[in-house]
Amino acid sequence: MASPLFVVAGNQLRLMARDNRLRLLSVAILLLAAASLATGAARLHAQALERRAATVQDQALWDNLGPINPHGAAHAGRTVYAPVSRLAAFEPGLSDFLGSSVRLEGHSQNPSRDRPMEGGTAISRFGGFSAAWALQVVGPLLIILAGFSIFSGERARERLKQELGAGASARTLVFGRLIGLAAAGLILLAAFALTGGFVLALGGASAAEAVGLLAITAGYGLYLTTFAALTIGASALLSSARASLVLMLGFWAVSTLLVPRIAPALAEGLHPTPSAPAFEAAVTDEAKNGVSGHDPADERLDALKQSLLKQYGVSKVEDLPFNFSGVALEFGEKNSTDTYNRHYEALFGAYGRQDAVQQAFSLASPAMAVGPWSRAFAGTDFAAHRLFLSEAETYRYALIQSLNGDVRTNRPNTDDPYLADVSKIGADLKFEHRPTTPAEAWAAQVANLKILIAWLLASLAFAAFAATRLERTT
Repeated sequence: MASPLFVVAGNQLRLMARDNRLRLLSVAILLLAAASLATGAARLHAQALERRAATVQDQALWDNLGPINPHGAAHAGRTVYAPVSRLAAFEPGLSDFLGSSVRLEGHSQNPSRDRPMEGGTAISRFGGFSAAWALQVVGPLLIILAGFSIFSGERARERLKQELGAGASARTLVFGRLIGLAAAGLILLAAFALTGGFVLALGGASAAEAVGLLAITAGYGLYLTTFAALTIGASALLSSARASLVLMLGFWAVSTLLVPRIAPALAEGLHPTPSAPAFEAAVTDEAKNGVSGHDPADERLDALKQSLLKQYGVSKVEDLPFNFSGVALEFGEKNSTDTYNRHYEALFGAYGRQDAVQQAFSLASPAMAVGPWSRAFAGTDFAAHRLFLSEAETYRYALIQSLNGDVRTNRPNTDDPYLADVSKIGADLKFEHRPTTPAEAWAAQVANLKILIAWLLASLAFAAFAATRLERTT
């Protein structure tokens, strides 16, 4: 014999299935999400092709520089391109707002550029709506509209008395209908996930991307179930359907629309970051004058020169067994790189403090926890972008110093400038991007997972409290 809990849940699902408005709205949202996934996948495929073509072109330009001074080649530079995450079709995150390429050159760590949102192509204009956005914003709204009047309202109260009189407990009725409402939300979630999985499969997704989609789905499962429990609790606690609707719509608006807009602005106000010109000016000043402002670069270079002259027992740099110009270039590159690294660490530290402020808002909004969770497993958050920047800088420094090292080991016998085939100098250096793994995303998102679980437990406790009150007042 079926459990009374699941009998109530099944009845609730049947009642919601008969509501034409909810059925049509759900179908419309699914169609929009499917369209968004399809256009997003097409856009990402086009971006991937463009970046692969640009990478091939950059390699061809580098290989065809011909005889050139290695330091001149360092200033000519190269460009590396961020790979495209297939999961961005499901959860675009920050991918359209962060640069997709980095220009690599000597003495400078350039910021990323070529943000996809700047392209303005017709196909990209549909990118504002995504499956993840629908689950985060529209999904809870559908749950609220489906469940706000389940218990509240005079007509529902009369049915409730009959059910209680037939021997059902208020707790069974509340949690049975909660299961039905949550199941409806999870069916919608499953449809989104299956559509996303189909798109990933067509694109030849990796196992890591499949795991990422499963993790995203699990996070949204906790999120939607939380809204279902809050909605059922509010409906059971309040006698008026209008009051229940107003309360839940207010919470939905604050949680999904207001807080995600306010939190970043407040975080930036508490932990401001410098503008691009101010950042570059600070780096330039420190590279020239040192951290303390009293250690100019030319004095440090002169100290290095005197140390080498003493070490090799000569009085002129021309008598050193290597080209001192290359040594000076290596010194200058290390100096500027160390300076950029210090300033970028300070900048990223400020970003981290901003993230902590925003995470604190997740105590008032579960959307502030599920959003970072979703972006992390999709590989479209700032952590994934920072990994790309770090790998680009590692490659840049190795390439530039290999060019400077070639200058150091080769001293021309004439007054003519030293020329070399730079394509051979750095032939063994390749830029290879390693995407964020699910394990790394998990480690970074444990706190947000705990917050989502805490929200779910609190919402279930609220529903249990409402069931107790319901039994006392009917």
